[in-house]
Amino acid sequence: MLCSRLLFLLNLVLLMIFLSGCGQSEDQREFEREARSAPQGFTETNERGEIIDGNEDPDDWRVAPFYQGLVNIFPAYPNPVLTNDRLIIEVQITGIDAVTGIQVYANYGTYVKPLYSETSNLFGLISISLNPLDIAERPEAPQGLYRIIIMDSQNNIISYGDVQVQ
Repeated sequence: MLCSRLLFLLNLVLLMIFLSGCGQSEDQREFEREARSAPQGFTETNERGEIIDGNEDPDDWRVAPFYQGLVNIFPAYPNPVLTNDRLIIEVQITGIDAVTGIQVYANYGTYVKPLYSETSNLFGLISISLNPLDIAERPEAPQGLYRIIIMDSQNNIISYGDVQVQ
């Protein structure tokens, strides 16, 4: 009798864990659909990474459900970025062995362009420096709004944000 109750409770706990994982997976899938959408607006930052008052896009640089509590993303700066400057994205990884590799892409709808890759286990603050001409879909006419996507080495989206190249 006691064994059957314990078995029932164990099965109930396993079912609850499975169902909560499914909800998180759906949250992650929804986040990734949003990440692949067209850029709209951007968080304006100065050359020190400070957000310009009133110019924060709430959709930019959110952390995916799968990585919440393990990764922090700071808005890209400066944004807008001039073609002769560098764009900096800072990623703080707080969980040991939480992220094995980072890849950064510019997203042009059906085409993604690789911008940066680090394949080792990561921890602490990582500063990613990007050339705005590499972000642009057409370097000969680079001005525009671009979606930047940050992924792990298994192609799970960690974060995304929009960058204005001037």
